[in-house]
Amino acid sequence: MERGKSRLIKAVLTTLAAVLALTAVLAASGCKKADKGPKYPRVNIAPPALTPQPEPDDAGEEVKFSVNRTLSSDMVVQRNSYFNVFGTSESASGVIYGEFMGEKRSAAVGSDGRWSMQFSSHEANAEPQTLKLYTKHGESKELTGILIGDVWVISGQSNAELGLGGPLTKTPEYAKEIKKTDNIRIYRQTRQAVMDVQEKGTVDVTVPQDDVVDPSWHWEHTTVSTTNFFSAIGYYFAKELSRTVDVPLGIVMAASGGSTLHELMPAELARSLGFNTGASVPEGGFYNTLLHPFIRNSITGMIFYQGESECAGGQYNVYARNLARTVEAYRNDWKLEFPFINVQLSTHLGDGLTYWPELPRLRMAQFDAYRQIPNSYIVAAMDQGWQKGDADWAHPLYKYELGRRAAKIAAYVSYGQGDEEHALAPEPDKITWEDGKTVVIKFKHVGDGLKLMDGGDKIKGLTIVDEYGDRLATEAEFIDGSTIRLVTFSADAKAVAYCLDPNGAPDNANLASSDGIAMPAFLINR
Repeated sequence: MERGKSRLIKAVLTTLAAVLALTAVLAASGCKKADKGPKYPRVNIAPPALTPQPEPDDAGEEVKFSVNRTLSSDMVVQRNSYFNVFGTSESASGVIYGEFMGEKRSAAVGSDGRWSMQFSSHEANAEPQTLKLYTKHGESKELTGILIGDVWVISGQSNAELGLGGPLTKTPEYAKEIKKTDNIRIYRQTRQAVMDVQEKGTVDVTVPQDDVVDPSWHWEHTTVSTTNFFSAIGYYFAKELSRTVDVPLGIVMAASGGSTLHELMPAELARSLGFNTGASVPEGGFYNTLLHPFIRNSITGMIFYQGESECAGGQYNVYARNLARTVEAYRNDWKLEFPFINVQLSTHLGDGLTYWPELPRLRMAQFDAYRQIPNSYIVAAMDQGWQKGDADWAHPLYKYELGRRAAKIAAYVSYGQGDEEHALAPEPDKITWEDGKTVVIKFKHVGDGLKLMDGGDKIKGLTIVDEYGDRLATEAEFIDGSTIRLVTFSADAKAVAYCLDPNGAPDNANLASSDGIAMPAFLINR
């Protein structure tokens, strides 16, 4: 009786007890994910050129107008997509003209003071272009230095928002790599600006915004100064991707420290999932202000790093479902099943164990989400987490490797460079239960074969668990470079798990591909 009670308590406290329920849908034979094969959504796919517009009925009245602030000089326009140019006017009528790359378009100002025009798509072009906007009698504007390339979004919470200045101290030699002459452009938004306008009441963050909340935000070149407070992962990703992809790259920063997932998803979706408030802004508030203004022009893909805010209170139980629904909503907005690269939570010790007690469970939910979301990919961050002596347990500074791993994925899935085995993170491909106590796991994406990150000779972190989520005594051995056999002496084996510890790789979980790409945490039922 006492043993049963003890085990019940352990089942509540263990970091995996409830995760077993999360992965019940994954049978051993079903551990293969739907084919993610390389998708090239931007290669040789372009809509037809627009037909010329008829001459507009223009009375020549004076029109004062503004351009939406998601558009500015030095921007990157998504290649092979129509280029939407839009804004507002003090007038309720009149005509605005535009010229871009030899094409002329016009837009009538609506009764609501809004105007919009669309230009034909173009292939990648690193030659700076100029967008001219004017009226017959009134002001004119020019946006200069525009490049045609691929636009990526970096979103999530504080570890996505963390500026390059701190992480650069861990890769000081990288400072010389930051060049204004690179064909990389960045667009920085901040959580603080959203909080400021909410406090002042100048922007209604409860509704989707057509424009960004800060008039000073604009596209910029990459310099030591401009990248200092720009997403470190976002910059490292773009820089590393630019080494292999000869296409101008634009990175939009749409991350917010401390944000919950239901603050980053559309409000309508959040309410349908049972959320009616947020931690810092109303449900959907950061989606409304940081993401929605950009949906009128296309993107190539998204990097996402979020989840710490769901590491308590049992929220991990619905996280995989909610993230899948969020990505679905994003793709509906942009009308494109773009690649979604998700960073699995890092290692946070110190006070992290108090603030985020369910971090291992959230990692498992992220892996489940990865398996549910088509054209999604996962980056393990456990081996790039908090290190003894670091001052900030919540924000590990080791963001370079995460950006590099994400860039390697993007190079493969969006540009056809490299191959699946060497680009993606290792994961179980086939699980065979030979009897009640022995399981053989065949892994894929191992490169030239799995290796142990700590240089030792013992596999760490891979184990068999029982129905309570308790780890059973397990022996692990390599059969070959991509296959591992696990043996336990208990008949209670119910699932295979990797990295049950808050302190993950490499101390307690040391598997990686031959390229040094860490294996993500997972739990798969028998």
